[in-house]
Amino acid sequence: MALAADQLTKLWIKSSLQPGDFVPDHGPLRLTYSTNDGIIFGIGAPLPVAIAMPVALVGLALLVYFWYGPIGSRLVNVSLGLFIGGTVGNWVDRVTRGEVTDFIDVMLWGDFHWFTFNVADACIIMAIVLFALQISGLRLTRGVKQRQ
Repeated sequence: MALAADQLTKLWIKSSLQPGDFVPDHGPLRLTYSTNDGIIFGIGAPLPVAIAMPVALVGLALLVYFWYGPIGSRLVNVSLGLFIGGTVGNWVDRVTRGEVTDFIDVMLWGDFHWFTFNVADACIIMAIVLFALQISGLRLTRGVKQRQ
């Protein structure tokens, strides 16, 4: 689902906006069409590194999953799905176009913008947070009786 949502929203943005356009023109949350040929947060990297790194990260995520994650845990499974879907979404962009399409622009204060990002990036961040919560032992549900 994460991969499909990422690729469909990128296709929608590319067909709806010209590079550099903003919708709306002003506000704390805007859509814009921009590209990023680097890795996380636009840090420059040669294309082979930008292509190989996600493959290594997914491999590492799978190792961590089988080491820490209770395989039957829905939260771990959801976080793994979000992580792999998001990583593959950006990887597909890099392999097919040599750059990633970003489109979510968040104004934090004044003229300071967070790095423009996409659905894949949001899925990766959500996956990391959910997985960290799971392995830290924090319970995200209430009223569930624990087995003795």
